Amino acid sequence: MNGLLTKVKTVKFIRILVSLLIAFFIWLYVKLESNYTYEINVPIVPINIKEDRALKVEIPKYVSLVFEGKGSSLMGLHLLWKSDIKFILDLSTINYNWECQLNNYLNWVKIPPGYENIEIKGTLRPEVITIELDRREEMQVPISSKNFKVIPAEHYVQVGKIILEPDSIVISGPESKLIKMQEIETEIIEFKNKKKPFDGYVKINKNLESLFDHSIDGVNFYVDIQMLGDRPLEALNIKVTDVPQGYTVRVEPSRVNLKIRGGNDFINKLNENDFNVEIPWKKEWKRYRDYMEKLVINHPEDLISYEKFPKIFTVIIE
Repeated sequence: MNGLLTKVKTVKFIRILVSLLIAFFIWLYVKLESNYTYEINVPIVPINIKEDRALKVEIPKYVSLVFEGKGSSLMGLHLLWKSDIKFILDLSTINYNWECQLNNYLNWVKIPPGYENIEIKGTLRPEVITIELDRREEMQVPISSKNFKVIPAEHYVQVGKIILEPDSIVISGPESKLIKMQEIETEIIEFKNKKKPFDGYVKINKNLESLFDHSIDGVNFYVDIQMLGDRPLEALNIKVTDVPQGYTVRVEPSRVNLKIRGGNDFINKLNENDFNVEIPWKKEWKRYRDYMEKLVINHPEDLISYEKFPKIFTVIIE
């Protein structure tokens, strides 16, 4: 008896469910056959710019269009073909400036085949686009490595600058902006705890200059990482520079010892010829006088530090 009641309840539930589904689909069909308006953001695509011209200022990426049609067509357009709708701007006849009233060029909107029954009622925003063109020029621009952040491991050091290959890029775009471009940057990239040389590939940062065309998308790089060390460099000659004619000058002591610090491989290749140790002549110096002076040491750029012994020297003018 209980089984029969359960079966009757199940059949009754299924009938109610089917009735509800039929009612829903009838309601949905009626709704979808009615006319509606619907707003869609459509990409703006400029085409046919003359070869010797380029966009001087960016134009809006999208325009908001109002479409009218049956609910079923609008639903299909939104769900299946939204990415294929485009507002094509033909700039083939433009040399410099153009105030484009978008509502006058709704026939330039590209709609997928089969949806011709949908009407474009107009634009909401923007209604007007200002097109500014400039002469297109081309220039070789250096690539900057300032977006690299390299942190060597403890007791290690970066030696030399980051090497980029290539170190420059050909860029074309609006002349008035191109001539102001001093360099172009890579994307931000970071490395930590490095203990040996490494290389890789990094993309050019194009987000800041979307009006330009780039000859390459990225560059190879090389970074030299070495263990930090120090070594002595002894008995470097000292000279007094710019000594006036007729003067004789001696320095006591006449040589200096250095303790240099930097990447091991780098400092082990250095010798006295890589250092210029001098004391510049001072115009207030007098003959037959002695002066206590410090040294000026010109050294390779990648040296981390140095210590000199002794620190003070006597300049004897005869």
